[in-house]
Amino acid sequence: MSASLAVQRLLVAALTEIDGVTGVFDGPAPDAPPPYLTVGADVVTDAGHKSGRGHEHRVFVTAWAEGPAAAPVKALLGVVEARALALAGATDGHRIVGVQLVRSQMLPASGGWRQGVTELRVRSEAVAEP
Repeated sequence: MSASLAVQRLLVAALTEIDGVTGVFDGPAPDAPPPYLTVGADVVTDAGHKSGRGHEHRVFVTAWAEGPAAAPVKALLGVVEARALALAGATDGHRIVGVQLVRSQMLPASGGWRQGVTELRVRSEAVAEP
């Protein structure tokens, strides 16, 4: 399985447990009631070493909320960061090695929505499936 998809599955599982979030999607969900999260865009590079295969993922998580206020989105991004930094486990032949926050950014309110984006650096390694 794709390392990108394995990391996305682990991240979505962790974010789905956030209280008050109506859903976690892999793209904008115009029919979903706010607040919700999207996990989708990522950049994956090789991070292999002499003893195994590995990947570095730059994953973007977007928080969507209704209205112009930034505070609710900032609070939600704080919870996203905490959940992501605690991310662990393995699925589909890939294991999380480490997670770091790269940056969080608030975007201008537009069309009655406020968005915030968190970029995460996730390192994974391939593991043998039992």
